[in-house]
Amino acid sequence: MTDTRILLPLALAATYLATFGLALTTTPTDRLILAAALAAPLIWLSITDLGRHEIPDLATATIALAGAVFQWHLYGLTTPFLMTILGATALTALFWGAGSLYFRRKGIEALGIGDAKLIGAATLCLGPGAVWAMLFLAASGGILALLLSRRREKAARGIAFGPFLAYALFILVNFPLSGPALP
Repeated sequence: MTDTRILLPLALAATYLATFGLALTTTPTDRLILAAALAAPLIWLSITDLGRHEIPDLATATIALAGAVFQWHLYGLTTPFLMTILGATALTALFWGAGSLYFRRKGIEALGIGDAKLIGAATLCLGPGAVWAMLFLAASGGILALLLSRRREKAARGIAFGPFLAYALFILVNFPLSGPALP
């Protein structure tokens, strides 16, 4: 018999390590440092969210702090830094409000408070311009996982979104989008 309490963390660690390894030759050093700082809290929150459908606040706070330090490194105390902080706050409020409104209307939690806070923390890591790519990657992975789980179990009703947000964030930290408004 296989113990999933051991296999899941090992599988996630191997996935994150492989992603980090692929990025070593092409990604700037400051982003690799950010990725290394994010790996443990992202894996922790993924395991917790998969098990309890709850994202630990300490994991999100660690990600937010690492992202804020990274933005400070990029911009110092300038307008782009402050706009990133404001963007992260606004996106957290937007997704928190949207998830709350959906829950009040439908009685089903689709996007929890933890997901909204994680999106805000990710904004601090990626900048507001790259968050939409993260959401696209996370949603694509989540939809695929839900469809695959429903093929095996007809009763599958929902999945934790945090692990998909976490890995999408990790991918984009390691393989950043390029463009005029992105760091």
